Amino acid sequence: LTSLSLDLSQNQIVRGHSWLLGEGIGRCSQLTSLDLNFSQNRIKAEHLHGLGYGIGRCSQLTSLSLDLSQNQIVRGHSWLLGEGIGRCSQLTSLDLNFSQNRIKAEHLHGLGYGIGRCSQLTSLSLD
Repeated sequence: LTSLSLDLSQNQIVRGHSWLLGEGIGRCSQLTSLDLNFSQNRIKAEHLHGLGYGIGRCSQLTSLSLDLSQNQIVRGHSWLLGEGIGRCSQLTSLDLNFSQNRIKAEHLHGLGYGIGRCSQLTSLSLD
C-alpha cells in the first residue's frame, strides 16, 4: 500500500480510537501519500499522540493531508502530532486543517517545531 485516503468525518471518534487508527497507519511502512479527514468528530488535543506516532512511523511519506477541523482541540497537546510529522524526513507536501478548534497560538510551538524538521518540504498549507 503506497497511497491511503480515509474520510472518517462526522463520526464519533473519541479517546483511544485515534490511537488505534494511528497504530494501524504506522504499520503501512510503504505509504508515500496519506490523506486523513477526521473533521467533525470529538477528538481532543491529548488524543493526537497515537495519530502522530503512526504518522511518524511512515518513513517513506512524501505527501500528508490531515483535516482535524471542527473537533475539540484546545490545549497544547498539538506537539504530539508535530513530533510525528517531524519524523517524516521525506515529506514534501503538507496540508493541515485545524480550523474551528480553539487552539491558542502559544500551543502551536511543538507543531511548528515538528514541521520545521521536515527539510524536504516544498508545499505547506495551514488552516
